[in-house]
Amino acid sequence: MEENYEKILWEGYGLHFLGGNRIRTGYLCKTDKQMVEIRKVNTQKNHILFEYALKQHLIKKGFCHISTFLITKENLPYYMVEKDCYVAERPLEAQPLAEEEKQTFILGAKTLSMLHQSAKGLQSKEGCFSGEKRLEKYEKRRIELLKIKKRIEKQSSYTPLDLLIKQNFDYYMEKIEQAKQLFCEAEYDAAIKKAAEEKTVCHNAFKGENIQQNQNGDIFVTGFGKCSYDSPMVDLALYLRRLLKKQQCDIDTAEKMLSAYEQQIHLSKQDKKMLLALLSYPEKFLSLCNEYYNKRHVCISPAMIERMEQCIASIQENEKLIAWLKTI
Repeated sequence: MEENYEKILWEGYGLHFLGGNRIRTGYLCKTDKQMVEIRKVNTQKNHILFEYALKQHLIKKGFCHISTFLITKENLPYYMVEKDCYVAERPLEAQPLAEEEKQTFILGAKTLSMLHQSAKGLQSKEGCFSGEKRLEKYEKRRIELLKIKKRIEKQSSYTPLDLLIKQNFDYYMEKIEQAKQLFCEAEYDAAIKKAAEEKTVCHNAFKGENIQQNQNGDIFVTGFGKCSYDSPMVDLALYLRRLLKKQQCDIDTAEKMLSAYEQQIHLSKQDKKMLLALLSYPEKFLSLCNEYYNKRHVCISPAMIERMEQCIASIQENEKLIAWLKTI
């Protein structure tokens, strides 16, 4: 295995491998010039090029607290070993923010707005626009849920997961319809067209270990592997959901998060409608249904049941957040 990394470092980057060890995110290598983290990636090359272009754009705009790809001898942000694709980065000397503290989310929201503001205007032919077919995907998931319900009702006996679907089917169908109406009120097509014109970018994984802080208090953002052109409200909705998961429905903190976000980017009435629609749509529930029923699992793992139970248990907290958002 080490021979592989030695080959990558020397042939790809002109660095001598002096040893290393496996870490959670990849392989940490000591070289003759610097420490380097190497990761094998499964994304397409054009997405790596988009991620690299985004990071360079952010740095030019003054958002420098990120880790960037090293460039190979062939002037590429990745190195190929047969059919396998690898990227190399300088490791960050930082630790994930403690999400058990409320202040973390306020600080994170401020960082997110700075990220969105700096990313705006990125010109890259490699970037995909993930917002264009969102409503089509949501409609497909609604139809899937109807089919799942019919499939369950045809069975002679029910699994624990079947029962959870049956018991909560009406609620989630209602949420889907509510979200559909809210997307209409938010003028979704116009909002997405505006995002396309302004070239706004979403991180799409702004949570957990992707928000880190060093000893000087600087906040670093990592994990750009899912970034795409999209409405910034997608990121903000995801981060508010993270608040629900870690702090339950803390309205005071949620209010401060929006205030911190608006230090850089003003939220219009349309933005708030979009945010409300995204939070009303039961994405987690439908994703779990799709994960199990459309992959025809032979048996249901206890972990799957637990994940579904946790999702359903969050209904009350999510409703509190939605009710508050309707008032602002």
